[in-house]
Amino acid sequence: MEAQILSITQLNAYVRAILEEARGLYCLYLRGEISGFKRYGSGHCYFSLKDSAAQVSAVMFAGAAARLAFSPQEGLRVVARARVSLYEPRGQFQVIIDDLQPDGVGALYQQLEKLKALLKSEGLFDDERKKTIPLYPQKIAVVTSAQGAVIKDIQQVLARRWPLAEIFLYPTAVQGIGAGEQIAGAIYSAAADDFADVMIVGRGGGSVEDLWSFNDECVVRAVADCPIPIVSAVGHETDFTLCDFAADLRAPTPSAAAELCVPDMGDELMHLDGYKKQCLEMMNRCFARENECVSLLKQEILLHNPANKILQSQEKIRAIEQHITHLAGQYFAMQGQKIAALAARIDALSPLKTLARGYAIVSKDDTYLAGGKELCAGDEITVRMYDVQLGCVVKTRV
Repeated sequence: MEAQILSITQLNAYVRAILEEARGLYCLYLRGEISGFKRYGSGHCYFSLKDSAAQVSAVMFAGAAARLAFSPQEGLRVVARARVSLYEPRGQFQVIIDDLQPDGVGALYQQLEKLKALLKSEGLFDDERKKTIPLYPQKIAVVTSAQGAVIKDIQQVLARRWPLAEIFLYPTAVQGIGAGEQIAGAIYSAAADDFADVMIVGRGGGSVEDLWSFNDECVVRAVADCPIPIVSAVGHETDFTLCDFAADLRAPTPSAAAELCVPDMGDELMHLDGYKKQCLEMMNRCFARENECVSLLKQEILLHNPANKILQSQEKIRAIEQHITHLAGQYFAMQGQKIAALAARIDALSPLKTLARGYAIVSKDDTYLAGGKELCAGDEITVRMYDVQLGCVVKTRV
């Protein structure tokens, strides 16, 4: 019987079919340590699962990776639900991961404490780095999920306590694979916009795995580097994340964070009313002191009454007025006499006086004539007498 010759492609397809159809290899639970983890833009994750003696290649496709409640990290021990397969192009034995869970909370805390010690040694949690939360913020940036209850709770608290503040939401995923990078990116975006007075970063309550994104190193560093004061509000009062240690202020809940960020308008109005009363009391005391000073001045004025000096001055003024009136009368009388003399002289020299004595004035073409040399027979002339003006014609000249 002639041996069947297979191509490499046929061999790999045949082996893959055997592996994927084997009942005992279709659904396995594997315990191991993550090694060489990489997540690509497609959402697919590639890594190895290993123990002390062996390792196996693993792939987690985007659909399964999107359901992860934590961020896989290098060296983290996990329990995987997987099925055995073969990657035909390279003939590589691998497992396809359908679900991935941390191997106990203890492993997560071990990883957390290791990262916490590193960041603390770098000074990211030092009190000297903490910035003061402004007393009266006008613009508040909120980094959280757009669909969760957190943003609604914050809006309700601010509307009740300090409606003057504007809220600017920077939406982000708050759990699952890639959530850490999204949270850090939203923090950096809010910092780059540079108009918020304070920032709230957080989410509602959940399991340790749900909150794990806020332990992500990139998130902690983004919080520590942010120039805007940050209030961390992750989970409930008993939940702590590394984000809380790096933030400038930690709030037990998102609603509490909103309360810590703004004053209560009712309290502020009460304080203003108190300040108003204090100001009125101070003004009244000042007025009372000034009234006392005025009273003392009145007494001094009465003691040194200037009324007599005023009367004396008034008498002097009246005397001066009389003297001025007398001098003015004399002056006007003298001027009247001079004016009368001038008027008499002017009247005496008036042409009308001469005409009244029988003289006449002769003019030709509106020109007064002193003699008759300019006249000829037939000339029209005007003769002005005292009481009449005559138009005449020269008949003869003698």
